[in-house]
Amino acid sequence: MRLASHGHKRFPERLAFILNNGMRRFLNPPEQLISQLGVQPNDVVMDFGCGPGFFTIPLARRAARTIGVDVSPRMLEKASSNAQKNGARIEFVMSDGSRIKVEDRSVDLVLLVHVYHEIEDKQKALGEFSRILRENGRLTIVERVRGGLFSGRFGPPIMTEEQIGRDVELGGFTLNRKIPHGNDIIFVFRRLTKTH
Repeated sequence: MRLASHGHKRFPERLAFILNNGMRRFLNPPEQLISQLGVQPNDVVMDFGCGPGFFTIPLARRAARTIGVDVSPRMLEKASSNAQKNGARIEFVMSDGSRIKVEDRSVDLVLLVHVYHEIEDKQKALGEFSRILRENGRLTIVERVRGGLFSGRFGPPIMTEEQIGRDVELGGFTLNRKIPHGNDIIFVFRRLTKTH
């Protein structure tokens, strides 16, 4: 397992059951977060770092097309199996963010939940998100900004709002809004459009 640039280890595949279980669903219902994203029935959405599909499957119930992306083949297998069990139609793509095999300007929303901190080459990934997002596409990043029971060693690291905002704006996005969500913040960025 490689360390990401911030020193936090990538989530271990063998613990995938922690990411998709009834207790997590009870404490942190994925629909609660998804309801704040403004997903429309005609949207194409991508869950980047989808893991076993905890957010991907509920997204598929709201969007026209859903793409789950993960660096781990084992996580993608688990997500595919969970999607089949739930009757969800989801396309799965393996990528670390440096090259995502999705068409240019084809996605309305890219969602990362507790994943941004794990991306090794953030600027390359942001470039890919910019490439695949449509004109008014949204990049939505959910990260832990306050301590909690499962922060740091046993959960996602705490990141500062300034750190996330600075990185993503350098990648060609502008912050549209921030939505408090427990110990997390939902950062909604828009792709900067080039003016002629």
